[in-house]
Amino acid sequence: MMAWKKDQGLAASDHIDFVADSHAQLTDALGLVMTGADNPFDFAKAPGPVYDGPNKALGFHTKRCKRSAILVESGVVKLVLIAEANDDPAGDSRPEVSCIENVLSEMKA
Repeated sequence: MMAWKKDQGLAASDHIDFVADSHAQLTDALGLVMTGADNPFDFAKAPGPVYDGPNKALGFHTKRCKRSAILVESGVVKLVLIAEANDDPAGDSRPEVSCIENVLSEMKA
């Protein structure tokens, strides 16, 4: 994660943390697992619609996190932005929902 943080020009930042979630524990806890008919992880219990998802391309062992941004200040979640729509569960058509420009705009609102 540090290599990604460095690549993004944020190596010296104490304000932005990059978090690894290799076993999807945080993704599960936050309810951000992208569900799909190709997802072997009990998608019958999915809280929303189930789609043919990206796990076929990523491998059946994966739990893909929804494209999202979460603002946490002093341990308190202040903002959650999820780029998804009923016809676009991966948020590929409108990723700007979770991009920094929108996060900053929402912080000002």
